[in-house]
Amino acid sequence: MSKHAVFLKSSAQAKEVRKEIYETISQVVSAFASPARLKIVQILAQGECSVEELAHETGESVANVSQHLQRLARMKIVRCERRGLSRIYSIGSSQVLRLWEGFQDLAQEVDEELSNKERLLTDAELLAGETPAEVFKLVAKRKAVLVDARSSKESAMTKVPGALAIPAEDLVDIKNYQNLGLLKSKPIYVYCRGRYCSLASEAVRHLRSRGYKAFRFRESPFQLQLIQGDKI
Repeated sequence: MSKHAVFLKSSAQAKEVRKEIYETISQVVSAFASPARLKIVQILAQGECSVEELAHETGESVANVSQHLQRLARMKIVRCERRGLSRIYSIGSSQVLRLWEGFQDLAQEVDEELSNKERLLTDAELLAGETPAEVFKLVAKRKAVLVDARSSKESAMTKVPGALAIPAEDLVDIKNYQNLGLLKSKPIYVYCRGRYCSLASEAVRHLRSRGYKAFRFRESPFQLQLIQGDKI
């Protein structure tokens, strides 16, 4: 067999290998191609959940959620752990969260209307003027306070170091915010699940109604952890 024939054979093999590579990548990407599955990823980004909890959070039936989870699990986007009679799901790796944040960035880049919808959901007037990195320095010097407005469960599972866990709904009933470590002499920066979550905005409005200087972040806990250097 001539050298040219060997090269042609190798070239054909390389072409087939590349085809298989692109097919595999497309299967991974297509696993995200569902609003319901994206909601599941967003919820699991906050911490592990059972199928029943995911069904409650997404508004989908348990059967539908189970099917979506199976698809995500096949691509190792999520992982499953048996605990007694329950199946507990969590994000497969930090790379999944990086990809999810990247999808959101790309979607807003190609569709400007998404930015308008974000402003409708979260009120741009409440956004912090400082960057998270700047605020972390203030928090370290005790010149500012960082607040996690998510549920206590989510705050505990994906905590941002230095943040106080105060669910937004609790701020309505609490009479003395000082007991929580909140002072009117210090600005308060609030975060929740991310750019399309309104919990932080609700918390900021409550705080401002009590005379506090409060602002919200649009960044997710994962993004804040990356900025802090807590995630690799």
